[in-house]
Amino acid sequence: MKKIIAILLVLSVMFVAFAASGVGSTTLTLQAEVAEKLYHGFTAADNTTADAVKSEMSVSGSGNRTVTALDLEGTDYQSIGYYNLYTTGNAQATVKFTTTPMRVLIDTTTYYVPYELKFVASSGLSNVTVGTSPIGAATVAVTSDPGSSDDTTVLTTTSNGLRWKTLALSVKFAGAANETFGLPESTGYQGTIIAAVTAQ
Repeated sequence: MKKIIAILLVLSVMFVAFAASGVGSTTLTLQAEVAEKLYHGFTAADNTTADAVKSEMSVSGSGNRTVTALDLEGTDYQSIGYYNLYTTGNAQATVKFTTTPMRVLIDTTTYYVPYELKFVASSGLSNVTVGTSPIGAATVAVTSDPGSSDDTTVLTTTSNGLRWKTLALSVKFAGAANETFGLPESTGYQGTIIAAVTAQ
């Protein structure tokens, strides 16, 4: 009798085990979000990889640059550094430059020195298009404000995912004409190049 009970218990357990294997499947769903990354700014060094651009541009306070010792009476192109863009956003990015002439106030007179800004692609992916260079013109100094340049498109992105580009920048002055004009002595001549990014 005990053997019969033991056999029935074993069969009962086996039935339960086999019955449990027929239960339907369940699913563990994995989800993730990836935030847009957008870095841009001016550097002294040529960043030749996307990782280099991201690394340098993601440091707090990066992207601004001051160039000294420009020769306003020189006639050759003078290197002023590089502009870098790195983006992973789905919206297409457009970078525009606005330039102001070099200027200085001496006594009651402000002197303005226009220049030509040239930019050429140094490194980057083909899904970032470079605009038409140069911006502005190297003309003789004046004492009436010629104003800032119009916003000029220098980079536009296409596609999605990683897009990055580095531009080599240089400026040229009407050196001989400025020398004939007689620019007054000063270490305070200053101009700006502003890079603005919009995404849409």
